[in-house]
Amino acid sequence: MQVQVPSPLRKLALTAALTLLLPLFSTESRAQGDPPPQAGRVSFASGTVSFEPAGLTDWGQAEVNQPYGPGDRIFTDSDGRAEIQIGQTYIRIGPNSDVTFMNDEADEISVGVGQGSVHVHCLGLWPNQVLHVNTPSGTQSVDSASEMRVDVLADQNAAVFTDLSANSILEGAGGFHQMITPGQSLELAGSNPVIPQYLAPAAPDDLDTWSQQRDQQIAMATSWRYISPEIPGGELLDANGSWIPGTPYGAIWFPNVAPGWAPYHYGRWVNHAPWGPVWVEDESWGYAPFHYGRWVSFQGRWGWVPGPREAHPVWSPALVVFAGGVQVGGVAMSAWFPLGPGEPYRPWYPCSPHYIDRVNISNMAEGPRVHVLTTYAGFNFGGFNFALRTVGVTAMRQEDFAAGRPVRQTNVVVNVNVIQHVTIIERPVVQINERVIINRPPARPVPVAAVRPALINEKGMVVSARPNFHPVAAPVRPAPVVRTLPGRQAVAPPPGSHVPPHMTPAAQTPVGAHPAGGATQPGARLGGTPAPSEGAPHTQVNGERQPSRPPAENNAAPAKTTPQPGAKTGETPTTKQGEKPGNGHTNGKPEGKDRKDDHKDDKQPESK
Repeated sequence: MQVQVPSPLRKLALTAALTLLLPLFSTESRAQGDPPPQAGRVSFASGTVSFEPAGLTDWGQAEVNQPYGPGDRIFTDSDGRAEIQIGQTYIRIGPNSDVTFMNDEADEISVGVGQGSVHVHCLGLWPNQVLHVNTPSGTQSVDSASEMRVDVLADQNAAVFTDLSANSILEGAGGFHQMITPGQSLELAGSNPVIPQYLAPAAPDDLDTWSQQRDQQIAMATSWRYISPEIPGGELLDANGSWIPGTPYGAIWFPNVAPGWAPYHYGRWVNHAPWGPVWVEDESWGYAPFHYGRWVSFQGRWGWVPGPREAHPVWSPALVVFAGGVQVGGVAMSAWFPLGPGEPYRPWYPCSPHYIDRVNISNMAEGPRVHVLTTYAGFNFGGFNFALRTVGVTAMRQEDFAAGRPVRQTNVVVNVNVIQHVTIIERPVVQINERVIINRPPARPVPVAAVRPALINEKGMVVSARPNFHPVAAPVRPAPVVRTLPGRQAVAPPPGSHVPPHMTPAAQTPVGAHPAGGATQPGARLGGTPAPSEGAPHTQVNGERQPSRPPAENNAAPAKTTPQPGAKTGETPTTKQGEKPGNGHTNGKPEGKDRKDDHKDDKQPESK
């Protein structure tokens, strides 16, 4: 299994992709107001981790499998650690960190870091999709499988960007633009102007080591044989169930559950914009099977049938059908049941016909008993005979549904004869209280300002880590005083870097540093251990000698790119014939490209 390493030629086109991107889906989806095709989840949380939903100012405890959408904010305390997964992108968050999911589109994923440290490992993106990590000083961007480390030192008014596996682009206010290559660290001080300073690479710390361990756990899962590697939480299926391939429905995963268990019965509903009702399952493995694929009752057992492994799966808040007109003892009920293989899903939120086709087709695999249509727009959902309506229905009082109460505690048994005559409805009759997305209050007060951080995006504009914020021009401030960060060593700029003179610190290379082109001085992250000095391992990157990332003191293997789930082993990345290495810059611009300010239109509407 292997992650495809992008060629130098492909990386030279990254800036053009950032500014002149022609996405496959975004034009139509934005025009129609479609929701994001991907959604994030809290895939790991330990210690004190707090969660602030989009549109609210209340904090609660972050929970595993909690939906994580645009505008949602995570804060880890001094003992906290968390992981956010968005498709094949894993954001590992260290202690004392403030991270917001900024934007989620078919052509763009943006994450904002107001303070603290993140280790980002992207195993792959959609075609023409770009990943941005915004900070108060600038943005690091990639358009393919990559790994990077971002440290935001709020008290130093600076951010440090480290490229770990593939070339990336740094952009900031005032026209700042620079490519960094694997093994390079670049500090950006201030915001506008922003002053860059190259640093010696730091030794891996606890965050890096933990990230590597998570990579190994994810890559070892056998479930990638049957499901798309873009389905979050697929690595948890191995230990919590078993696969049976070759059934009339294709491969089926059967969970290890007690008799009487049923899907969409052990969890709760939350109200999460822009989808409305979103299901949150109780089980630790309960993310992938409740937002992708279909359920089936097969040989007396509940089993999950994933969509085609080769598709880019579109996330759904819950693959269920809502039923209307259900009453028990004269009390109105909210009722639903899971969709079976081949059964159409009708979104209850605004979306285009194209989205309806994609969310259905990408989550259903053709088989002996499954037929997938070419279009589901205009489908007569109400007249369809859903197979699981009599065996998988769950009901609760409408007031309990609106309050987001746990279903297993408020479930009401409905007579099967009543279910056979229910009416299929487009959306739930009652609306869920938007505040029930917070299940428990935070473990302790969250030590961050109520005002969300101001960040610099890839266009050099100021954006706020809150929903519906319109980017504004970065205000000009006094030039920052560039100081060497504690535990870090400044080094000479590498050959080929072209930083405008007005953005260059007075003394970028401190006394004792090696001249340009030589080996770098040892340095460590805050609290980290020194890296090996002269004679340390090195690699050749774009024809230049670059320091390799040194091993940690605990003798853990150095951080490296993790094979992509489901790929073959024993393969070696290659460069396409005719491609030539290069540093990718001429006077600060990509080779053969003119730097323009014709970025794509801002996507956020004006704030009120």
